[in-house]
Amino acid sequence: MKLNQKNKLLLLGFLLALYICYSFAITKTIKYYKEYQSKNELITENTATPKLAFQLHQKENQLDNLLSQYNVSSSETFQNDLLKQLNSFCDKHHLKITDFKEPHIISNKEFKNSSYIFSLEGSFNGCLSLLNKIENSPNLGNIKHLNFIKKKNFKTNADQLFVEVVLQKNSGMN
Repeated sequence: MKLNQKNKLLLLGFLLALYICYSFAITKTIKYYKEYQSKNELITENTATPKLAFQLHQKENQLDNLLSQYNVSSSETFQNDLLKQLNSFCDKHHLKITDFKEPHIISNKEFKNSSYIFSLEGSFNGCLSLLNKIENSPNLGNIKHLNFIKKKNFKTNADQLFVEVVLQKNSGMN
């Protein structure tokens, strides 16, 4: 059998189609299958996670006992946690904490109400998304008051938005 011009082009086209199929479909399929196998092996290796979780729970209890001996105040740790979370939220939403006042504490017979007052500077959408995250995390407390203030910076001829937030945290007396 003799190869004429049409048969040579057909053979070349077929080989080119095989190469394109291999480069676009088959290699990616092989790559994803290897990734699937590696993750599946990782899951099977981590069958000891309940044991690890139990050990971590024991360590947490031991650390809680040690911290209770040193009489760490819960309001100080809550205030530090609040500041850490506010800083992380502000980094995500390009905001700036301009003021964080001392907490205002009111003690009743069985409850202690702490009000934390802080001010933020940034865009309206960023402030709203941060306030939404605060509202949706129940361990931070309740937002009791918001005060949006728009100020004009005459040096840069730009408007700045400030938000004053009053966050109230209720807790039982120790």
